[in-house]
Amino acid sequence: MTANSERTSQESDNYVTSFETGIMARKGEWVGICIKFAMYDHRTKLTHWPPKAYALLMRSLAGYCNHLGSNAFMLRAKADPSLVENLPARHPYHTLLTEVPKLTEDEVGRAGRATVIERATYTVTGTALELRAVFGDGRTESIILHEYTALSLFGYLQEYLEAADILTGPAAGSA
Repeated sequence: MTANSERTSQESDNYVTSFETGIMARKGEWVGICIKFAMYDHRTKLTHWPPKAYALLMRSLAGYCNHLGSNAFMLRAKADPSLVENLPARHPYHTLLTEVPKLTEDEVGRAGRATVIERATYTVTGTALELRAVFGDGRTESIILHEYTALSLFGYLQEYLEAADILTGPAAGSA
């Protein structure tokens, strides 16, 4: 992949431009992750990932990360900041921060068959990771993540869940 290929927009695909996450908890334990995706067409996609589906998501993201290795745009851009100088405003490098969807507490707690992910598979397609999600109502949809977004989501979810485990763990210590 060349630096030039990063400058080409995937406008024909309705890929994820940004995301926001929330933890679904019950009785002090996390029972799932809610991810609201902002899409290229300016719509949003609300998804709820119970532990089993979340584990599949993390394995998919980890596999994709390993597949990219040191060729990942994120790593190349860090080493050579000139790679991002001429990227379009709606490239995931920019939209990850400029198009973050607003996730409400109600949305985090309102998991239903239409938003719950039963399972997902993934396919690497060029500079993107395509998640084929099967929802609780039987519907199948693609969630296409540019490599920059996929790696950001992977790192964010790893840190987010570590923090959740600390916050929802059993009380201990002395005052």
